[in-house]
Amino acid sequence: MTRNRERERLISDESLRSFPDSSAANAEDDLQRKLKYFFMNPCQKFLAKRRLPWKLLLQLVKVILVTVQLILFGNSRAAHIDFLETGEIAFKHLYLKDWTPAYETMPYPPAMGTYAVYTISEFYDAVNFVLNRYNKTEEIAIGTYHFSSANNTMEPVKMCKTFYEQGVIWAFNESYVFNSTHQTECFPMLPVKINGNITYDTMAYLEKINKSINFDKLIKLWLAFSLKTIHLKSLSQVNTPDCYQFNIEILFSNEDHNGQMPVTLDANEEVLTCHGEVTYASDDVLSIVMVTLFDALVLAASILSIILCTRSIYSAVGLMKETVKFFGVYQPIPPLSFNDKLEFINMWYILILVNDVLTIFGSIFKIMIENKVIDNYETCGVLLGTANLLVWFGVLRYLGFFKKYNILLLTMKRSAPNVLRFLICAGVFYFGFAICGWVILGPYHIKFRKLSTASECLFSLINGDDIFTTFATMSEANAVMWWFSRLYLYFFTGLFIYVILSVFISVIMDTYETIKRHYQDGTPKSRLHAFADQCHDDPDSLFQLSEQNCCITSWISIFAPKRSELSVQCDAPIDDSSNAI
Repeated sequence: MTRNRERERLISDESLRSFPDSSAANAEDDLQRKLKYFFMNPCQKFLAKRRLPWKLLLQLVKVILVTVQLILFGNSRAAHIDFLETGEIAFKHLYLKDWTPAYETMPYPPAMGTYAVYTISEFYDAVNFVLNRYNKTEEIAIGTYHFSSANNTMEPVKMCKTFYEQGVIWAFNESYVFNSTHQTECFPMLPVKINGNITYDTMAYLEKINKSINFDKLIKLWLAFSLKTIHLKSLSQVNTPDCYQFNIEILFSNEDHNGQMPVTLDANEEVLTCHGEVTYASDDVLSIVMVTLFDALVLAASILSIILCTRSIYSAVGLMKETVKFFGVYQPIPPLSFNDKLEFINMWYILILVNDVLTIFGSIFKIMIENKVIDNYETCGVLLGTANLLVWFGVLRYLGFFKKYNILLLTMKRSAPNVLRFLICAGVFYFGFAICGWVILGPYHIKFRKLSTASECLFSLINGDDIFTTFATMSEANAVMWWFSRLYLYFFTGLFIYVILSVFISVIMDTYETIKRHYQDGTPKSRLHAFADQCHDDPDSLFQLSEQNCCITSWISIFAPKRSELSVQCDAPIDDSSNAI
């Protein structure tokens, strides 16, 4: 009985935290065992102490929980965004004159030009069309759209315009007079009586209220009005209806004064509190409870994960201080380096803490959205999506316990500094090409009109995408620019595809070959690993003190079968920071 208590005391957490009050030899022996245990992976720790790796199991369960939660939220968010986008398309068909579905497609290059007006008569026709269709919205719209007033009375459309304080152009003699001060005024658009009929006529109404539109001075003009609607969804107790107010703005932009006035429609939603009543075909209270309990389970798992990882980091910092103190007393020359101390900080724990925090906040947002407290789908999506990404990154840690996967992971890790240096050098070339293409080819090539699109085009060329189209869509209006574009594109694709990408691959392959040699010839060990490896004991035995040896002299396996009888494969990675969850 006394012997069993002594053995349990030696393998307990308390025995891993403090030096025994004995000689320097015993202190060294004790620290070596602590470090050897600290750098074990979960499989080896299980064989050493016969305790389930709870943190590892929790992380694997959390991967499933967070992924399922994100899928459920993704379906709900997709339905929400689809409703808003479809509603905006419906408004364009209702209020924009001659709008066609061709404007809604996403071909590249676009099959149709910009939706715009080019003549004064087209402008007034477009405005009159909006006013008349707004007046008839409830009669003609398939969707349930009502006016925004409490009693459903139609409020007039508001017209606002921004213009220069003074602006006159005499193009025939190349002269002009302008005052760059901007002025904005707004007024309601009301119907007028013409020949005994009440109708909307913008020109007649502006003349009646002593207003006018000077297109030389006009910067932009917009029409604003609001409509209310209800999103019924699937009419289930889990997905209850949502009430919205769409604040619609139709903008006529004349900022460029180039003869083209593009017309755009934006519908910004505003969430309202619903007061409706639904009689459901079946009582589905269990589904509501299950959804809420599932979110609570994700929250609980994330909080527990934070507690366990924080405790592990705290223990690692304590062991680091203990190690620094030991080496400072017994082996002060050379002192422990910063890299040696960094081995006690497991970056996988930091990654887990970050994704746990994101998951907690994302789950709180999701619960609030489901209970109609907020409608911030975007923030919730970013939090849960990023958390899920980091959770799956964490799975790589456990693949690293197996030799063949660990080679690939170590290759990525060890090559990261060289890859970063390479990307900095390649980025200099890349951004030089992007700026050059934007400035020189922008006026003649649709893909280089903006710096962002020029960069996207070049990135696509690096990956072999759309090369012929990039050559073919260059305008032939200027022969010098056409020939320059050929030299520019040939040089860029040749340099990046055949030279820079080959160098990039060689950087990674060089690291891969180095890692393979380490597996064959042995890995260079850090000072701490060399110190801990002076103990040559296997992990599938219990610790037992010896008065004669700095390491464990006898191994006892009582509580479980030998390692050879287990089916678990515990490949110890060669990573220097192999302390695991």
